Parts: sequence; C-alpha cells; structure tokens
Amino acid sequence: VQEATQDGEEILDMFAGIGPFPIVIAKEKNVDITAVDINEYAIKYLNENIKLNKLKDNAHITAICGDTNEVAANELKGKKFDRLIMNLPGLAPEFLDLAVSLCKDGGVIHYYEFSDGFSQGIERAQIACEKQNKEVEILNTRKVKSSSPGMWHVAIDCKVSDKK
Repeated sequence: VQEATQDGEEILDMFAGIGPFPIVIAKEKNVDITAVDINEYAIKYLNENIKLNKLKDNAHITAICGDTNEVAANELKGKKFDRLIMNLPGLAPEFLDLAVSLCKDGGVIHYYEFSDGFSQGIERAQIACEKQNKEVEILNTRKVKSSSPGMWHVAIDCKVSDKK
C-alpha cells in the first residue's frame, strides 16, 4: 500500500488499530491520513505511535475513535478520499458499500477479506460499485497469509471510477 501511495493523497484507514498502515505511509509520503478505529485503546496507542515515529514533513495523521459508519456520517460527511484501507477481513465486506461512497473518482480501495480465493471479493467489489453507478478495475490481488486450512487472508486492490 505504501509503495502505491503518492504524495498529496488523502487517505482513510477505516479500521486503523494502532496504525501500522498510517505510520508506515506517513513516514515515507507527504499525505493526509484519517485513521478510524472503534477501540479507544487502539486510538490511544495510535496517537502514541504518531508522536514516537518521525513522519514526513508535510504528512499528517488524524486519529478518530468511533464506529466507521458513524464517523463517515458525521466527521467525514461530504468528504471523499484518494485511497481507502479496509484491513479488517472479518468485517470488511459489511463496509464495502460505505468505502465506495467515500472514494474519489479514480481512487483506490485496498480491500481485505477471509476467503478461499479472489472471486468472492472481486464479485463483492463489483456489486458495491454497480449499486453506486461506479466502475471497478481490479489492480492487484494477493494472498496475505493463511488463516485456516483452505482459507486465506486476501487483499484486493480496486480502482473505483465514475461510469462514463
């Protein structure tokens, strides 16, 4: 994710935890990252990580404690992002429609789920985009790690665009 990120991007990490993605990205790129997590302790340690790690000069991370649905409806109302990170494979499918609605035209969603392959996640992304009159281009798929026999933690990188 960090290698694909460009300076100047606005990024939303929908399930940030203690911030592994935001910290790694902001150490290398001048970006504006909104990092959301429902766990107050995760946000506490994310804020500590922000202080302890030297970020790029113009990089900024805003940590928000709350449910991603509620944060999107309130603090992020009307905002769109260049890149969204959805690394909560057990629950990410439930938030895919929201991610598509928060994605700028031409933006990228890094979507993670537990699956035996890629077809199910690709189909989910296609359906979420179709519902919002968007097109999806699958940029990359990868198996992150085995989660149980025959099941994988998979990553699917999707470019979301307005239909022409």
